[in-house]
Amino acid sequence: MRRSIAASVCSLALCCAAATGCAGWQRPGEALGARLDPAVGARYVHTGSGRAIYTEVRGEQGALPPVLLVHGYASNHDVWDPLEPSLREHRRTINVDLPGFGWSSRTEGDYSPVALAHDLADVLTALDVPQADVVAHSWGSSVTLALALEHPAMVRRIVLIGGWIYDEQIPPFFRWARLPGVGEALFSAFYTERPADRFPDAFDDPSIVSQELVEAIERSFDRPGTSRAALAAARGQCFRQLQTRYRTVRQPALLVWGAEDRVSRARYGERLSHELPDAEYVSIPRAGHFPMVEAAGTTRALLRRFLDVAPQQTPAVSP
Repeated sequence: MRRSIAASVCSLALCCAAATGCAGWQRPGEALGARLDPAVGARYVHTGSGRAIYTEVRGEQGALPPVLLVHGYASNHDVWDPLEPSLREHRRTINVDLPGFGWSSRTEGDYSPVALAHDLADVLTALDVPQADVVAHSWGSSVTLALALEHPAMVRRIVLIGGWIYDEQIPPFFRWARLPGVGEALFSAFYTERPADRFPDAFDDPSIVSQELVEAIERSFDRPGTSRAALAAARGQCFRQLQTRYRTVRQPALLVWGAEDRVSRARYGERLSHELPDAEYVSIPRAGHFPMVEAAGTTRALLRRFLDVAPQQTPAVSP
């Protein structure tokens, strides 16, 4: 399990692992081969943008609202394997693949955090979920903050892990990739190059990255439209306007950072903790960009403590 989890999450591990080549977009109606296993509540949810979002809904609805799990850049829903079973003990979990990644559609369109937040709101509406807690990793944190800002009544509490949420975090590689033609050339040249050298930097313990893991990552590049969708998502990482609104986020937030995170440095988590009106910042020792993998027990305990709060203690936020 550890191997498959890490395989699904390593793209943003070194910011230059962003992806694309010259392959075309996924054609309308083209299947990616996902097996919709009823045992994990797998289904596709079609959003107003015309995208098909691969979604797994598990657990029974209890007194606590469902938890929406949002992965990071070039990752997928498998990243939450160490946490999801614990969360599912007392509530439903909604685990999605963001557009362009995992088993979700890879079609043209807007891949900005706000656009993807609207897709997530459509998923919650389709599942008849009026409000959820949201747990996000890395780039998924920007999408989650946008969801909290654009659809505040739908979000009760948020947990951001190793957030990728500021313009200052965007590396030159991604900025150059915004230029027409340049991005296609850069991603085509570098996406699949030397993953065994790049990915270990995302972990405090590089030994977690095995050759089998690297080969699994390389296989994930083969799904139709993956390269162009990943480039579109990289180009959508324009945070300047969004980050000016973080001070207006009203939901309670838990910010979890690996102390040895070299992808999203701790200073960004500390900065965000001062900007969000109601935020708690926690640093986990001996963990890199994926503390839910390297320090799964600690991360689980933090989430349960923060999220297992009766709904009446956290009133819904009005739009």
